[in-house]
Amino acid sequence: MENKVLNIAEYNPVSSDLFFFDNNVWMFLFCPLGEHQYHKQQLYSRFLQEVLAVNAPIFINDLVLSEFSNTYFRLDFHQFALQQNRPVVYKKNYVGTSRYQRIASDIRHAIDDILQIARHSDQSINTLGLTNVLSNIEHIDFNDSFYIEQAKAGNWKIVTDDRDFQKVAHQIPIITKMD
Repeated sequence: MENKVLNIAEYNPVSSDLFFFDNNVWMFLFCPLGEHQYHKQQLYSRFLQEVLAVNAPIFINDLVLSEFSNTYFRLDFHQFALQQNRPVVYKKNYVGTSRYQRIASDIRHAIDDILQIARHSDQSINTLGLTNVLSNIEHIDFNDSFYIEQAKAGNWKIVTDDRDFQKVAHQIPIITKMD
């Protein structure tokens, strides 16, 4: 079974497409702390605009929202830690600070914005089958395996900058930046 990996720069979305954006794409689109890889930010932003222009649905789940929040906090903590003249611990020295509270507010606003664009999927592990989700964890992480099972069930195309999705055979179209 060969995976369908499609070049995002060449893919033209149509209204009948169903998309699932992985967390790394949402980070490029909605996390100003990740101001790196500007070319990728532009590429995924352009693709989002094309998807919105054709009114194709984008799906999101609770795991992606959790990953988004946690990654955003960790990026800011890394910047915070670099500014300190002493070793710092995430929960002891960062969580609860005024800086943490500002970032929490930024995250809430970003998630609100994301949820204006994406449709929430409430498919669960029970619905998809734990055995199916666990079938690939020797090769990819649990969340990615869950996303593949959701994509199979929903006939979604996965938009990601993560090459891990290409490590397992699944026949889900993967739309990504090609080198």
